[in-house]
Order: sequence, then structure tokens, then C-alpha cells
Amino acid sequence: MSTRQLRLNSQNEIRKRLTAFTGKKINIVLNDQTAMLATLTGFDGSVLQLKNMRLKKISIPVENVSEIYFDTTE
Repeated sequence: MSTRQLRLNSQNEIRKRLTAFTGKKINIVLNDQTAMLATLTGFDGSVLQLKNMRLKKISIPVENVSEIYFDTTE
């Protein structure tokens, strides 16, 4: 098994592929160039439902996201 990094850097890619990664830890880069690590708890196509590392639930609109990346194993 190898590990590779998957990057979703357009809103269309995020909307198409992100629901498959519910329950996984993802790195999120926002439009203001801040980054966070959180667990994806849900995604409805326009808003990311997350739980941050302090176990606080947060919601982020896709419009505020510049890029999402995470490690996958194959």
C-alpha cells in the first residue's frame, strides 16, 4: 500500500468528490489563506459540516474554501 495526497482545488471538484470522504480528517485552506485540520462529518453540496480538533462542530460554505487536501491509501 502506498499513501498519496489528494487535492481538491476547485469548487466543482469539491462538490463532486467530497461526500465519499465523510468521517475522514481533511486539511482545509480557506480563501483568506488560513488552514485547518478537521474531521468531515457531513456535506450537502454547499456547506461542509466539520468537527475541529477541539471537537467543536463548525460549518463552512464551499465558497469560502480555496483548497481541500488529505492523504489516501491505495
